[in-house]
Order: sequence, then C-alpha cells, then structure tokens
Amino acid sequence: MDTEADFSVEQADEETILVRHCQEAHRYAFFIVAQDGRRCLGDGITIGNNATVNDGASFSGDARAFAEAAARERKLID
Repeated sequence: MDTEADFSVEQADEETILVRHCQEAHRYAFFIVAQDGRRCLGDGITIGNNATVNDGASFSGDARAFAEAAARERKLID
C-alpha cells in the first residue's frame, strides 16, 4: 500500500492532526500530547464513512503511521 497516496492531511496544529483516507473518505484525528518531556502522537479517533465497503478501522494503522510522519515533518512532534 502506498501510504503517501492513500492519505492526506486535512488539518494540523499543536493539539491535533486530522488525516483523510483519499479513496474512502474515512477521517482520523490524532491528539498531540506531552509524554516524558516530549511531544508525541497520542490517542486517535476514527470518523468513518459509512457509505464505503471497508470499515474505517481497517485503515487505522496506516493512518496513524501517515499522521505520525506528517506531524514529525511539520515539527509538531519530536
């Protein structure tokens, strides 16, 4: 799976990063939290698109990996 092509960043700030699955429009919000003196990706919320065959949870691991890389690139996490 080409994660770069599968997801896009819809919003990113110091508190949250929101990514979207490009083909199925599932959205994933991940909170940016402080842990042991560092900023990292915390818990996330899946906002599924019920009009698709695949459940939003089936892409959550890839969405998290994409969000983490995007947040690191934007210097939102350490």
